[in-house]
Amino acid sequence: MSSEPASRSSELTSLELLGAGLRSRAGTVSDLAALAVRDETEVRRDLERLDADGFVVLRGDQISYTAPEEVVADVVRRRAGDLGAEMLRRLADLAEVVGQLPTLAREWDVGASEHQLLDIEVFHGPEAVVDLWHVRQAREPARRTDVVLPDASRLYVADPAMQRFWHEASQGEGRSARVIARLADAVHPLAQQRLTEELEGGVQIRLMAEPPGWFWITDDATVALPLVWGERWPTSVIAVRSRAVAGMASWLFERMWERAVPARSETATWDPLLSLMNGGATLEAASRALGISERTGRRRISEAMDHFGAGSMLELGVAWGTARRS
Repeated sequence: MSSEPASRSSELTSLELLGAGLRSRAGTVSDLAALAVRDETEVRRDLERLDADGFVVLRGDQISYTAPEEVVADVVRRRAGDLGAEMLRRLADLAEVVGQLPTLAREWDVGASEHQLLDIEVFHGPEAVVDLWHVRQAREPARRTDVVLPDASRLYVADPAMQRFWHEASQGEGRSARVIARLADAVHPLAQQRLTEELEGGVQIRLMAEPPGWFWITDDATVALPLVWGERWPTSVIAVRSRAVAGMASWLFERMWERAVPARSETATWDPLLSLMNGGATLEAASRALGISERTGRRRISEAMDHFGAGSMLELGVAWGTARRS
């Protein structure tokens, strides 16, 4: 028998207890139990759960309360749901598999003797990422390029010639360029001009709090990976031409793209804001990444609370997470 109904009931009971505590500011377990007309042992259990979530601090019998707004990012992240956690686990698992590819590809190539079964190319040095893409693009122009960029600090100031080549390769009918970047890069003051130029150049950019590692895919045919998986800006990269391998990496990219949020989104919905906060961003950082003021961000949070009938950020986190899972 599923334990979900019991878990959901416990959660609602904890929320009701928190509401009673916030209204009354009851300072002890016994005072809150009397106010809520509940068994003291059960009240302590729920308070321990609320303490773990950061909404109260329980020290012996003494209770102190934290303003819900101060823990909204953590609430949304925790309450966004099992689906989000499961997706992240699956992404991590697949990233680990992709990370084994460079070693396996080299071993495959060696084992193939005179019959090279994989088209493999390796570049080294601080500009390996740029050099590899430039050489591959000059040899066989890609119509679609998808990039995961966990560290864009080297690209805050554009190389005009390279940028022009990049934009020309990604514009026109049937062509596209998509980039998943790190939230911190998108809101960095030195990156704002480059971000504007890329968006105006037709590059689609979405943001995640912490992309798992650098890689790119072109035309579902070629994958570029760091020789050491997880490097934020690789100094040794390998390109593998294999539709089977590219298909695996493309699946990973699409799942990440679905979870990421468009940079400087003009949509009036609160979903992008809460999604970024779900990934660990503060309200201020999430608002800046979306190109809105913190005041506008707070207004959208307020609109979300009205929409879901939530009286607190805790209730909003629960309601929004439930809606996303349904």
